[in-house]
Amino acid sequence: MEKTSDFKKGDKVRYVPNHANGNIHHPRCKDGVVSSHNPLFVFVKYYHTLANGIKWPPIETGDEPYTAAATKVENLVRI
Repeated sequence: MEKTSDFKKGDKVRYVPNHANGNIHHPRCKDGVVSSHNPLFVFVKYYHTLANGIKWPPIETGDEPYTAAATKVENLVRI
């Protein structure tokens, strides 16, 4: 079982919601980049894929000026 401290700033991750039952290709999964963590959560800056296939906002390092979402470690996989 991974801990929040196993995730480092800049790690590319995929959020897999509970109802996806571990399916990392479920349409409700979201990709993002780790910006930080604490003992309870990994903070991820998520982006969305636009209709033209471009991922917005562009996130590469976790330093971008977007709000990170507190995410449970059991819902994250590295990509």
